[in-house]
Amino acid sequence: MKRLILASHGRLAEGMADTARMIIGDQTELIPLSLVSGMQPELLKAKVEGMIKTWPGELTVILTDLWGGSVNTALLPLCADANVHLIAGMNLNLVLQLCLSDVETGGMTIESILNEAQKSMVYGNAKLNEIPQEESWF
Repeated sequence: MKRLILASHGRLAEGMADTARMIIGDQTELIPLSLVSGMQPELLKAKVEGMIKTWPGELTVILTDLWGGSVNTALLPLCADANVHLIAGMNLNLVLQLCLSDVETGGMTIESILNEAQKSMVYGNAKLNEIPQEESWF
């Protein structure tokens, strides 16, 4: 079984998990953790370390909100464990794809899932410019 930990500053992780569950139903492997005001990142790291120890040999993917942020910096050393992977810059499409994928059984790689999630980021203004104007249809 894979575990997916969403870790963020503030309550972003909780909101992301809530939205994912709204779309695809309850996901027991989806665990949101928030670094709230006054909390030290090392406390979050200790919590995640404790979780990982209870899942020996299982795939754990940690999604953080911001590369180089305190949450990411605290959790990155956990990747020394070959079963732990960290991706910074979480978005909903990435969370959904990881929840629904069979990455732990070799179906898709984390890199391919990340690549697909990156493609979901679209600049709407540029897309509007690609749509033909009505008068050019006739």
